[in-house]
Amino acid sequence: MKSIKMLLAAAALCAAMPVDAQTLKMKNQVVRVTAYEASTAVNLVVVKPEKKVETLDPKLFTVETNGVARVVKAIYTCDDRGEWCDNGDYLAFGLENVADRKAQPLIAMGRGTWSTAYPVKVSLAKGKTIKAAGQKFTAVECETPHALRNFLSESDFFRRGTYTGIATGKTGSQTLTYGAYEPQALKLDGKKNPLIIWLHGGGEGGTDVSIALMGNEVVSLIREDIQSHFTTEGGDKGAYVLAVQCPTMWMDTSKGMGTGQYPSLYSDVLMATIQHYLAENPDVDANRLYLGGCSNGGYMTMNMLIRNPKFFAAAYPTCEAYLDANISDNEIKALTEENIWIVQSYDDTTVDPKANCIPTFNRLVKAGAKNVWMSMFESVEGIDNPGTKLYGHFSWCYLFNDAVTASQEQGGELKPSNNGGGSVAPQGYNNIYEWMNAQVLKDPVVDFPNPFANIVNANKRVDENGKQRY
Repeated sequence: MKSIKMLLAAAALCAAMPVDAQTLKMKNQVVRVTAYEASTAVNLVVVKPEKKVETLDPKLFTVETNGVARVVKAIYTCDDRGEWCDNGDYLAFGLENVADRKAQPLIAMGRGTWSTAYPVKVSLAKGKTIKAAGQKFTAVECETPHALRNFLSESDFFRRGTYTGIATGKTGSQTLTYGAYEPQALKLDGKKNPLIIWLHGGGEGGTDVSIALMGNEVVSLIREDIQSHFTTEGGDKGAYVLAVQCPTMWMDTSKGMGTGQYPSLYSDVLMATIQHYLAENPDVDANRLYLGGCSNGGYMTMNMLIRNPKFFAAAYPTCEAYLDANISDNEIKALTEENIWIVQSYDDTTVDPKANCIPTFNRLVKAGAKNVWMSMFESVEGIDNPGTKLYGHFSWCYLFNDAVTASQEQGGELKPSNNGGGSVAPQGYNNIYEWMNAQVLKDPVVDFPNPFANIVNANKRVDENGKQRY
């Protein structure tokens, strides 16, 4: 009797369920990570449904990334890498950006690292149904616990490489990792191309250059709005980009962390890496090398200018951490011959502009520098999310948002401004990149391909009194 009752209950349950109620399975294929001005986010999820979905309505689906509910803005058929493909076998879910830090795939823990456990789940919205291959489905099953094991990003456009050279200030060698953006159209045009060099901040060291490229939105350098400011020898728009990554921090020295009193441990190997890159890429114009970096990368920019005079056509140190007290009068005199545009926010509490770039800028102007400029912002305001005030150290956001358009007056009163960083158009240019593009080094001091030709006395430095400083 008991078994008969169970059979009857099961039959009643089956009768209550729709005969066509089914779960559509989808296999997670890949996610795409996007760099924003102050974060990274997964903004695209690509899946492969077991049957072709007929109803492509964003309102029918929900997506969670690392447990955070996301707004689905678009859904379309695509290939297995998320590129639109008419009648493709894959589906791409375009997601609205979200401010929740839990959804950010790049974790800052001293040095940045990609999240090792980043689950992504695609579901059918409550009470919704979809059709696929002529059948109705009331549920979707699609979840992966480790979405970042295979992800897409703009860093994929960079060729990876490494270079090993001598350490500075101690015996042994150091290896640097780099990512190189080399547009195919420029490589094939037979003309010389400018090179933008970027040095990462303190949180992006390591051996995974995607972190150095994505952590501060360095990938914006390859986007059309910034690339359009540069011209090649043949008159085409664009430039090469070389982002170099050290295993720790650029401010590391043989005597510990430094702010300019000792040379960076990576001084010589960085120079050798750049020269090695030039030797391997003869279509790069050695007279048009533009060096910059943020925070500890800004420190390294100043370090390289001091140690390698008249090698770079222009420099753009951002929130640079090279203490002005560690720059001698002789070095200031030499730096007056360089083309420099400094960027920082006055409310930076990580690198004090009053101890670093402001006195350096004033000393350079007083010493006779003609082409040295400084954009000093009041604070860092978001552009991706208008009205959002960001941490004052994040002045590179203005650089990568193409919003550095003016300089402080040389020799004038300091007036921080969120309207471009100042009130002066350097050399008549209304944008830091247009100014940079116009700078051309005359009489370069090296002949390639010797990668060590321009190393400046790696272990000695004297002040204006002839005293050895290290």
